[in-house]
Amino acid sequence: MNITVTYGSSIDAIVLNAVMVAASELGKDGIEPRILQVYQPGAKLKVSVNGVEIDIDENLHEKIIETAYASLIEEDYTDHRDFLVDAVAAATSWSDES
Repeated sequence: MNITVTYGSSIDAIVLNAVMVAASELGKDGIEPRILQVYQPGAKLKVSVNGVEIDIDENLHEKIIETAYASLIEEDYTDHRDFLVDAVAAATSWSDES
């Protein structure tokens, strides 16, 4: 799980507090995010979770957490998709002739 913060001025770094709050909440559930800080002078402030950009507002930490869980669900589905497809295919052709 990657949380990336791109900022272009030291004033933008204030969002790091929300990022740290979200990371702490995720940590309570056993999710340890990597926080990547990218400083590029003049860059637009951006926060993303696993590549999904998040709107920056007063609920930033909650949006980070929601996006993190959605990303984990997507990763879990992708990792197990072949198994799920095979299981469903098997279930459609299975019959109980006991």
